[in-house]
Amino acid sequence: MDGVSEPTPQVERWVFGGSRVGKGDKRMHCWVDPDGRHLMFKASGRFTVGSVYEARVTRNDDGVTLHGTPRYTGDRADDDLHGTLSARHRAAEVALDLTARERADKRADPLEHAIARLCDLAADVPASQRTGFAVYVATRLTRAWR
Repeated sequence: MDGVSEPTPQVERWVFGGSRVGKGDKRMHCWVDPDGRHLMFKASGRFTVGSVYEARVTRNDDGVTLHGTPRYTGDRADDDLHGTLSARHRAAEVALDLTARERADKRADPLEHAIARLCDLAADVPASQRTGFAVYVATRLTRAWR
C-alpha cells in the first residue's frame, strides 16, 4: 500500500433525469446532483424521472464515482426541474428508439445477411490467400452485372 486511503463514499441526494443519448448512440442515465450538475451514469435498476434518490458517491480530482445503486427517498424535484428533465428524457427515448429500429432494419436486410456470411467465410481464409479471395469475389460480382 502507498499509505493513501480511499475516500469514504458520501450520501448525496440526486434527482433522476432520465435517459440521454451517449457516445455511440448508447443509453445513458442522467442524474442531477445537489449543485445542479447533470452527471451521466449507467445505473442498473428502475428509476422515475424527477424523483429524488440517495446516491453513495466519492468525489475527487478525477470526477464523481457512483457506488452501488441509488435508493429512492420518496421525494421529488420541483415542478420546473421535473418538467425539463421529463422533456429531455422523452426526446432521448425517441432518438434511442429510432436508432434501435434502424439497427434492427439493418440486421433484417438480405444484403447485410449475405455480406455477413461472406465476411464469416473470409475470416477463415489464410492471410497469404486473401488477395486471391477478394479478386474471386470481385470477379463474381462483375460477371453478375453483365
